[in-house]
Amino acid sequence: MQKVKDIIFKYIRIIRYIFAGSIATGSNLAILFICVHFFNLWYLTSAIISFCSAVIISYLLQKFFVFKNYSRENMHKQFAIFFIFNLFMLGINTLLMYTFVDIIGLWYLFAQALAAIIGACVNYIYFNKIIFKKD
Repeated sequence: MQKVKDIIFKYIRIIRYIFAGSIATGSNLAILFICVHFFNLWYLTSAIISFCSAVIISYLLQKFFVFKNYSRENMHKQFAIFFIFNLFMLGINTLLMYTFVDIIGLWYLFAQALAAIIGACVNYIYFNKIIFKKD
């Protein structure tokens, strides 16, 4: 039992990251679904709207829950860097969505989930090393 606790403690940040990422991804997928099915928006437009909404949710969860970064000093600058990086990731996400849906022929929600998994790996490294690094 102690070994399990040691493993959890060792990887708690990654566990929190996966949990927070699941919430952000779930909100991304829910907003995507609502935009497509209830507002009849094109799936790529919907993907951009849902992605931007998820960025705000993700920032708050990453900052306070995952990386335990409670500093409010320069928070606007930190969010700006986070947002700019996520704009880059939005481009990657949109390219992946187009590739998965229009070229490969995957269902758009499955394609978004795949794109989110790929993005999550890149994001964790960047968030940990750049945005929320300990001084």
